[in-house]
Amino acid sequence: MMNTTLRVIGTVRPFAEGFRVTIDKDYAPGLKGLSDFSHAIVVWLAHETDTDGSQHALSFPSPYTASEEAVGVFATRSPQRPNPVCFSIVHLLSVDETKGVITTPFIDTLPDTPVIDIKPYFPASDLVKSASIPRHFGHWPSCYEDSASFDWDAEFR
Repeated sequence: MMNTTLRVIGTVRPFAEGFRVTIDKDYAPGLKGLSDFSHAIVVWLAHETDTDGSQHALSFPSPYTASEEAVGVFATRSPQRPNPVCFSIVHLLSVDETKGVITTPFIDTLPDTPVIDIKPYFPASDLVKSASIPRHFGHWPSCYEDSASFDWDAEFR
């Protein structure tokens, strides 16, 4: 099997108005042009997972209140996975190429989460018009914008 090395390019930190994704100075030039987009995909490491070796579990009780069935890790968004690589789509409030700082109103990470990549959000390749999901998720929001006011705590055990 192939091994690879991931480079941490920055970190996520909360502040009064939302969150800052601070990019290391060596990678800050890579932000050029990102401010032309409204959204980006931030790829990050779930660095506080697997304290007990649970990243090797491939099936576990459903984390969702709408389903009792066991579920495979690849059918969840759980950070407990063979490689704890996660991503979040974020609304870009600002991009400071000089300081290497992206501000966003929300990102679902912990403070000091390591960031390993940032990609622009392109509807032509990132949006699927006719995506289907299991029936028991049918009441979930159909878009990112509606997710902010949804009671996500009621959906997970």
